[in-house]
Amino acid sequence: MTSDAWQEIARFGRKVVSSGLTSSRFGNISICQDGRIFITATGSMLDELDSSMVVEVSLENPCEMDKIASIETCVHRAIYLNTGKMAIIHTHSPYAVVLSMVEMEKVEPIDSEGVLFLGEVPIIEGKLGTDMLAEAASLALKSHMTCIARGHGVFAAGGTLMEAYTAACMVEHSSLVRYLANCYPQGKNLYLNQHTFKSSG
Repeated sequence: MTSDAWQEIARFGRKVVSSGLTSSRFGNISICQDGRIFITATGSMLDELDSSMVVEVSLENPCEMDKIASIETCVHRAIYLNTGKMAIIHTHSPYAVVLSMVEMEKVEPIDSEGVLFLGEVPIIEGKLGTDMLAEAASLALKSHMTCIARGHGVFAAGGTLMEAYTAACMVEHSSLVRYLANCYPQGKNLYLNQHTFKSSG
């Protein structure tokens, strides 16, 4: 494994935890490099990663190292094979997860940055680490920056880990804003009432 691969993953592991996008024991991070996937090992603490906690697995097919890699390895592999993205961050961001359990098909940002830069966020189905989730995530991320697995967490992908991290930050911020706006007493938010704010789906 190249030293820059695990060090870059470790850097963003610290960032996602310190920014509150996920807790230390939840989520996974990977990059696709030279036809290989470098991904966090199962059970890793994202803010305490070292070289032993980042695993190299095959891009094309399941391999022996999948056994110690993240349970979501099949999802990352499908996203790489079907989207052309080169980096993935998966978080259990609390507000995004909450909205995935109360919205129907997508989360639509109402904050200006979310509307402009993020766009709608599909909500996908599938249990963690399954082919169903892998297919749904790879399909959603062909045309979106992020998606939310219902009741589970965010998958954000990009050309680099910085792009994926930025997208993960945006979806959690937009989810927080939408959640808080929904909490406002009905009929009292005059601006949103006039601008057709409603649940998505």
